[in-house]
Amino acid sequence: MIGFEDIPLLETLTPEGKAPKSRLKDASVGRSIFVGMRDDDLVNSANRAEHQSQLDGAPPYIEAELREANMTGMTNLNFGGSEEQMEKAAAPYYRLVMSPENLVDVKTLYGAQDERADINAILSEEISKTIRSSEMFTFQTLLAIQKFIKDGVGVMFFPDEVDWRYRGAGLGQFYFDRQTVASESEQEIVCATEEYRITRLYKAIENHDEESEWDKDAVIAAILKAANSDADFDNWEKLQDELKNNDIYASRMCPPVTIVHIWVREFDGKWSHYMITEVDTGNNGFLYESRGKYEELCEALVLYPYGLGTNAKIHGIRGLMYKIYPHEQQRNRSLGRLIDQGILASSLMLQAEDESALQTTGLQYLGNTAVLGPDWKVATVTMPDLQRSVMPSIEIMDRLRNDRTAGYNSDAALDGDQRKTKFEVAAGLEKSAGLSDSALDFFYSPFGRTMTQSVRRISNPDYLAQDPGGREVEYLKARLEERGVPVEALYMIDHRATSVVRAIGAGSAAAKTLSLSRINELRSRMDDVGQANLDRDLSVDAVGAAGTDRYFPRDRKVRTTLHTNVAIGENNDLLEGHEIPVLPSDRHLAHAREHIKPLMAGFEEADQNPDILGQMAVQLRLLFIHCAEHVDVLSGDPSVEAEAAMLREQMQHIGEVISNGMKQAEKQAQEAAQEEGEEGQQGPDPDQVREFERHRQKMEQSQELFTLKMEQAVQKADVDNSIKDAMAASEIARTRKKQQAQQTTTKKNNDKD
Repeated sequence: MIGFEDIPLLETLTPEGKAPKSRLKDASVGRSIFVGMRDDDLVNSANRAEHQSQLDGAPPYIEAELREANMTGMTNLNFGGSEEQMEKAAAPYYRLVMSPENLVDVKTLYGAQDERADINAILSEEISKTIRSSEMFTFQTLLAIQKFIKDGVGVMFFPDEVDWRYRGAGLGQFYFDRQTVASESEQEIVCATEEYRITRLYKAIENHDEESEWDKDAVIAAILKAANSDADFDNWEKLQDELKNNDIYASRMCPPVTIVHIWVREFDGKWSHYMITEVDTGNNGFLYESRGKYEELCEALVLYPYGLGTNAKIHGIRGLMYKIYPHEQQRNRSLGRLIDQGILASSLMLQAEDESALQTTGLQYLGNTAVLGPDWKVATVTMPDLQRSVMPSIEIMDRLRNDRTAGYNSDAALDGDQRKTKFEVAAGLEKSAGLSDSALDFFYSPFGRTMTQSVRRISNPDYLAQDPGGREVEYLKARLEERGVPVEALYMIDHRATSVVRAIGAGSAAAKTLSLSRINELRSRMDDVGQANLDRDLSVDAVGAAGTDRYFPRDRKVRTTLHTNVAIGENNDLLEGHEIPVLPSDRHLAHAREHIKPLMAGFEEADQNPDILGQMAVQLRLLFIHCAEHVDVLSGDPSVEAEAAMLREQMQHIGEVISNGMKQAEKQAQEAAQEEGEEGQQGPDPDQVREFERHRQKMEQSQELFTLKMEQAVQKADVDNSIKDAMAASEIARTRKKQQAQQTTTKKNNDKD
């Protein structure tokens, strides 16, 4: 084991005590440190390999040992329990990343304070879309999650100082000092291996200059070392020619070069990045050397520890496979034994009378009959009771395994009797989520640092289109400009305020649905923005973030159709006194929305100027009657019941005002006729007044009927819930009583035996 104090220095301290610029002398020193770390990890590596073998489907017994023991007929199967548990455990973490509509919530310092909210929302949306659009995002995220769960430690790292697309890895590829805590800030030196194709190495030095951080001679030595295995590439000139003209052939013919990355904390606190070859090439220089490249290690890699382990050290952390490996081994063996006993119990047991009987056939079939020879007899063998001998061991292994995996998924909340009330299920889900709170924090904390680094790299003003991941960044900038966000807002993101968006339900689909159901009960207390956000969250839960814009656009503007334009045209005709019939083919909701707008405008104008009430009422009469017919049709549509109720309430208030206005207009006309000595009435026609009153009263009756129906529905729902809860409680009590009776009977039978 090599500690930080054992790392050789490039030069000794000066008499003044000045620290050297680099802590690694050359490639050989770095290689010796890497070999020491790898050797320290051999035992853990063997355990991880054994766990991976079980996960890959290896049987519980070694086939060669069964053959030597003449037991090849024994059932030796892996029933996939480990794989099933891994998939269940990974699913919540995958939902933590994929279920939120946005990955990150960013804050920019661009623009005025009161104008940043919309800019921040657009930046968060577009950056999240950019990160998720990477072709390797899903794979690398799942890889890191798998390592995080399986081995207890995962790693997300960036391949260089530019690329924003992280990679997933774990122990076995990354090596740490065994005596350090699982945190980036506690590390002093970290090593990792990665395979490079020779074409990738060649491109690093193809246009080499003196300021390059790549050592051309060291890279050439590494390429030649890999190419020397093939006689066609025994000299640099020939190989270089092949790389320039036919690099695919050269890459396929030559094996990849195993590169060792070394990150070292220097005396000034900054981190240097070195790259060397795993094997000695004869050149003692670094392939790549960048001193003081990173201010913090989390700019290059982020550790994902699953808890504190046994001693809070990296190699004391245990993953899921370590916890369930022995239980799965025993479970596979018990299930195999169950199958063997079942085959034996279903077989016909024959016993030979003497040795000569072994030379004759036991059963001979004649038509639909089977004849047993005289030298054979059917043996009566008492078979063991599998329910009492094998099944208990399987059930014990299942129970122990479930106890060990309780913190990885929420299945335990629904174990046992499935006849549970809504409140029992809710309590179980809450309890399960509470047990995994620490695991969620252990995941979200490093994931937040990873996302911060991705956003920091994406928002780098010096990012070029030809850089790795640069094409996606150019698309991001173009989308921001289309939405009216200047690119300077991207460059001025406050990375200290960048955070990840936490998923509703803590990774459990059932808990998320339950949480949204609860918040939906508070809809009536929300303002318009809160209701719009809730509608969007419900839509994301139902159809995913990609399909939500189809139903609830982000700009929250009501989208119109051709029927909206027709309704707007009808408003003008109705206000001019032209009657327009309501057709069955009309989109009644779209028409009602547009017809009620001029009615509300007239209502507000008349409220401010009572003198025009009569004139306004006469003008709005036909429009009110037409709109009332649309709203009346909507009353029978349960899908728009809430909005129809709101429209009815508005129409009721408008109707009262227009009714008063009609009476006022009639009175004014009569007074004017008397003063001028004219006969007849100049106001509204009595038939028109009666027709209007009929529609207004019909609207009031419809509103009263709706209110009554809602009160009855609430009462019925309360009664139904009470009945269901009572029935469920009664059923649970009967089931538990039955189970207790069965356990008592089983215990008595065991005591008799």
